[in-house]
Amino acid sequence: MASRNGRTADAERPPKIRLGRMVEDGVSPSIFGLIERGVAREPEIAGKMRGRIVLRFAEGFSPVRINFRPRSVVVEDGDSRRPDLVIAGSLPDIVHFATVPTLRGRLHGVPDPRRPRGRRALRRLASGRIRVEGDNTLARRLLRLLAV
Repeated sequence: MASRNGRTADAERPPKIRLGRMVEDGVSPSIFGLIERGVAREPEIAGKMRGRIVLRFAEGFSPVRINFRPRSVVVEDGDSRRPDLVIAGSLPDIVHFATVPTLRGRLHGVPDPRRPRGRRALRRLASGRIRVEGDNTLARRLLRLLAV
């Protein structure tokens, strides 16, 4: 069934978000909350995201994997053998980095250097406190989805 603009009704619906496997030392419920908020706020971005993201924490917490599929997003504790994107660092650094305001326009999803929080996020990247490896488009979309 097509809508007025030619897109199917399924393509206009935000993906369903599900909390998957949890472990005792995991933080996936917290990340789930951030993802859930972002999908509600930016459903069109979430609908375009495809791939496996892993967040790895310096403190020894279980990694969190986020799997973006066409109709669903699964957030759960655990690593992934071949993720499309890995973000690694301390839990506070990752949370601050992930929720920083981002630029609009062509570079949407990049931390905004005009704002103090954006400059701090960029310094965390430059200093190696946070490492981002893999699909840059997926990384920018994730940051846009999580931006506060």
